[in-house]
Amino acid sequence: MKIRDNFFIGTSSSSWQIEGNHKNSNPSWADLFYQKDPSLWYGKTGVQDACDFIHHYKEDIEWMAKAGMNVFRFTIQWPYFLKDVKKGIVNEQAKDFYNHVIDTILSYGMEPFISLEHWDLPALFLEEFDGWCNRKILDYYRIYARKVFECFSDRVHYFFAFTEPNIPIDNGYMDKKWYPFVHDPKKCYQAHFHKMVATSIAKQEYLPFQKQTGGKLGAMIHYTPVYPRSDSKEDLEAWYYADLLQVRIYLDPYVKGKISDEFMNVLKENDCMFSYKPEDMELIDQYRIDLLGLDYYFPIRVKQKETEFKGIFHPEKYYDLYIKPDRRFNSHRGWEIYPQAILDAEKRIQEEYQIPWFISENGIGISNEDRYRENGQIQDTYRIEFLKEHLECALQCKSCMGYLIWSYIDNVSALNAFKNRYGLLELNTKTQERIPKKSYDFFKEINHKREI
Repeated sequence: MKIRDNFFIGTSSSSWQIEGNHKNSNPSWADLFYQKDPSLWYGKTGVQDACDFIHHYKEDIEWMAKAGMNVFRFTIQWPYFLKDVKKGIVNEQAKDFYNHVIDTILSYGMEPFISLEHWDLPALFLEEFDGWCNRKILDYYRIYARKVFECFSDRVHYFFAFTEPNIPIDNGYMDKKWYPFVHDPKKCYQAHFHKMVATSIAKQEYLPFQKQTGGKLGAMIHYTPVYPRSDSKEDLEAWYYADLLQVRIYLDPYVKGKISDEFMNVLKENDCMFSYKPEDMELIDQYRIDLLGLDYYFPIRVKQKETEFKGIFHPEKYYDLYIKPDRRFNSHRGWEIYPQAILDAEKRIQEEYQIPWFISENGIGISNEDRYRENGQIQDTYRIEFLKEHLECALQCKSCMGYLIWSYIDNVSALNAFKNRYGLLELNTKTQERIPKKSYDFFKEINHKREI
């Protein structure tokens, strides 16, 4: 199977998960999260122990280029980039750093993809007014987005307002797994709504730059496609609500420019409807994304509600999760392995959304990879199999523009830290040495052959 010449093939990352400690940075969401209870993080390992990209970016980008990648997606770290996050005063040290990163990417003929926010909100906004739950955040996000475009749009042609906007909100305000560890549906959906509006604000701010450069402004969603247990009326109803609340929540406003009446009716019925102004809906309709990224790892399977639901609202009021008996799954994460979902995504996008799209994240995390070491190299054939199957499905999709791996290197994850590793490059956390795994050699080979 040939890899098309115009196909984006590369890797994704996020700033707080790879950069490490900055000497001149404001505290962030990730800092608050870790400091709340370091014991929750595997090995008490936090963002300060990331793979030190700030000092290894030249080496890391060279590894990507040698592997034949043509895209590197990274994040501008909001609390680092702005010295004063309210007034929008740029930290010149941070600006220089990101300029060097961009210039290095371009020097290898690669394309920089920049995400404006991958969860890492300045801590000040969380401490003063609960971050995305408060409308005040929209003004500060507008200032931040404009500054990023002013600094980098002359050389960067792909910007993304958010990466996985729902994850920190759902985990932090619905499931109580992440900071700030609360279950407050009203705050949860208010925060979701503000991120929808902020995405349109980013597009509005980008338009003058877009007219000069012809660039694109997109967003990348955490895509967990929903499948019903059966075609029964009850299971299909469970699928409908799960899809509405987990998938369409961002797809509809991002692409169609409208939050569905069905979605808002569910929130009203459960007393967790967000507040808004009429001009917000006009903004969402007028300023839509140009490009959609799907961060795909696993599907959700559901069945009719068989258990009694009690307590504060949760989407699972309408369905029970279903474990397919014969599923293939990653036992280290508990996630089902289902490459077919990429083909299903193309069909749905063509039928319902009609937007340029690509796979913006895909990968597999495995713990204790050292047991697979032979002659000094981790023989991660399981990762090769996983990536090969998913990339083949992406290539079968004629409308899919690209496929980005998570990630080029082992990186820190929230709570998980380095327990489950995702990288093509092994990170020696004591020496910061980068060591190619067998999957790196595989990826390098198919990229240089331009076929899989």
